[in-house]
Amino acid sequence: MEISLNGQKAFLVKTASGTVICDPANEEEATFVPSSAADDTVVTAVLRSRPANSSFRKSGRIGGSDVISHPGEYEIGDLGLRGIAIPVAGEGKRTVTSFRIDAEGLTTYMLGRPQASPDSRTVQIIGRVDVLLLDAARLEMDVKELSSLIGALDPSLVLANGLNADSNEPSPMLKSLRGEMGGDQTSQEPQTRVSVTRSNLPDDRQLVVLRPRA
Repeated sequence: MEISLNGQKAFLVKTASGTVICDPANEEEATFVPSSAADDTVVTAVLRSRPANSSFRKSGRIGGSDVISHPGEYEIGDLGLRGIAIPVAGEGKRTVTSFRIDAEGLTTYMLGRPQASPDSRTVQIIGRVDVLLLDAARLEMDVKELSSLIGALDPSLVLANGLNADSNEPSPMLKSLRGEMGGDQTSQEPQTRVSVTRSNLPDDRQLVVLRPRA
């Protein structure tokens, strides 16, 4: 499995079973695949946690890819996807959708952009994950809550975006997250891509910051 950024904010998760783009900010991020990955990359699905906030596309497909934004279980080819609802604090029955991606014997979890941590029942539904994708560029959650959620999900690897495109400085959320997790758990050099297998998962939890690639 190879994970990188598609544009500035979206995660690109490329597996032998299929490839997904997670929470693109605009149409370019939903359709563009960097030239370094485009030769053998076919996007299977686009996952969106907040469809109402995505004005670039309202239909069910982008190009040749399915757009998934609602809770439920999906099988697209050999790729296992599960959308899991997280309530939006103070907004009645409104929810955002997080996604569990099962491929290559690994579970990758895209938290999406909730404003509060999921309740204990939802955490049980999510289950333990190997890789957690955090949108530190747009996530609006108390960092203490986020740290507690990370502890509950117990990922081996936390991959985050959140570097400013011009200054390369971390966003406030990313800076807080680095401080919360501690220096020993943080890979200091931002990476353009991370290859993950069951055998190379770190023994101790590690935070890796992803930077956009050309």
